Amino acid sequence: MKYCIWNNKGGVGKTFLTYCLSVEYAIVNPNKTVVVVDMCPQANVSEMLLGGNGLGEINLANCYDNNRTIASYIKSRYDKSRFGKIGDELNYFVRVRDYNQNMPNNLFLLPGDTDLDICSSIIDYLASAPERGAWMKSRVFLSDLIGAFEAGKKDAPVFFIDSNPSFANYTQLGLIASDSLIVPCTADSASIRGIYNILRLVYGIKVGNNVSDENIFDTFNTKIHDAGVNPPKIHSFVLNKARTTHREASAAYRAHVDEIVNIILGLSRNYTDKFTEMKNDTRIFNIKDCNTLAPVLNFTGLPPSGLTPIQYEIYGQKTQVNKTQIDPFMENLKNLISLI
Repeated sequence: MKYCIWNNKGGVGKTFLTYCLSVEYAIVNPNKTVVVVDMCPQANVSEMLLGGNGLGEINLANCYDNNRTIASYIKSRYDKSRFGKIGDELNYFVRVRDYNQNMPNNLFLLPGDTDLDICSSIIDYLASAPERGAWMKSRVFLSDLIGAFEAGKKDAPVFFIDSNPSFANYTQLGLIASDSLIVPCTADSASIRGIYNILRLVYGIKVGNNVSDENIFDTFNTKIHDAGVNPPKIHSFVLNKARTTHREASAAYRAHVDEIVNIILGLSRNYTDKFTEMKNDTRIFNIKDCNTLAPVLNFTGLPPSGLTPIQYEIYGQKTQVNKTQIDPFMENLKNLISLI
């Protein structure tokens, strides 16, 4: 399976969720090959996996120097074989444990790269080539990479694709390469708009207020439909930064959460063909607010389950992690992993 973690809104915790899901899924399933694909120019999930702030930055720079990133591959495709594989696809993946000894041995990474924004121009240039199907051929670079990695494995690897909040063409590469979509949200009206934007941009479904009738918004859906390619089905919605209990939340927070839940339930009933089948009716998950845990994991590059209730030193400052923070977060995370 290939899961894309995306919302057309920034600040909803896509990268942190990708990190936690992939690492803990790999730990819980040691016999499975797990791959993180970093499709965000900021490359934050790569830095975290490769050792956290500091060490991870150095290791990521090493990947840049050795041309082992998604942007390196796109550039190579442009130089060598614009609309076909180049034969060295496996060289762009790294085993995370080779850089970060805290990580499980079955976890791999296709590193991100700040040059993805430069590659965006390359993708658009190839899409406009005077060749039949050029647009679609420009959007399958990541699918080709993933396919090459899968072909070299006896098992069926599980992929987690971190994405940029924009609907840039490199975000589209991630969506086209994935089977399922996990949508992180926060309790605010912008997340509601983000959900509506996903329905419009990916599936061509016009819902919500102030919906434009301009067909330009439906280009992606129209083009993949014409090419016979299906978009990923929606797997779940993750309410990131949730309160420990609903009672502790403010009335405004509860109102936004209730509205998001009602919207999601309505969408899953009205557009069942756009959603994956689930083991039960659970479609919405809570992930506890991690204002303390997230910076610690970012800095240390530890697995979430490797956190202990001690003081961690972050940039010379002592930060206390408590069991009351770890336990609810890990319980929430395990609930989501159990349905992947």
